[in-house]
Amino acid sequence: MRLTAELILRSPESINPCSDRELNLRGKKISTIENLGATKDQYDTIDFSDNEISKLENFPQLNRLKTLLFNNNHICRIDDDFAASLPNLTNLVLSKNRISKLSDLVPLEKLQNIKYISLLENEVTKVENYRYYLIYVQPRLKYIDFSKVKKVDREESLRLFGTSKSVLARHEKKHKQNGKNNKTFTPGEELNQHVKTITKNELTGEEKKQLMEAINNAKSVEEMDALERKLKTGQKLIG
Repeated sequence: MRLTAELILRSPESINPCSDRELNLRGKKISTIENLGATKDQYDTIDFSDNEISKLENFPQLNRLKTLLFNNNHICRIDDDFAASLPNLTNLVLSKNRISKLSDLVPLEKLQNIKYISLLENEVTKVENYRYYLIYVQPRLKYIDFSKVKKVDREESLRLFGTSKSVLARHEKKHKQNGKNNKTFTPGEELNQHVKTITKNELTGEEKKQLMEAINNAKSVEEMDALERKLKTGQKLIG
């Protein structure tokens, strides 16, 4: 079903338990976000749960909106400009969707007031260091998957990934660099310069062998990032 202005205008609205004005668009078999300008920015919460939406995109300027509920959809991608029109979004529920890779989370970086997010029952939650990476991408978060972000979580995120400095721009730059080589990922390309200039923690023969094997087996930019961090910090390449 299309999300038409007519559907929006005849959908139920209420004051929810948080005393916010909420628009209920649950279970309408909506597949694409469109025509939200018809809301005239009159809602604090919009509930899109139990639909068939596959991508977060096409939001008009909604300065009032604080909460978006997308529980049980088909979302596998978040548009890079998703956050641009939602300056006051605080709560984002994406439970039971199809987000699978850490890189899919990068557009969340632009949310300026986000505090609570749920990605429960998405494949991405099973990826190693998912929680710490999400904190790296979006350090404003106070709760992830209904669990409070503690000081120790932030410290571990910092140890693993460093300070978040335009994560989106960093990924876009790497994507363009990869695109110059027939738009394919070339194992070892981004480590070559660093490997050549190592002056500290010189590698043994066995460690060099392990490094080359790890480079050749890497299948993503994220894996290459992890190898580079290990090189810079003197961690073991294997294990």
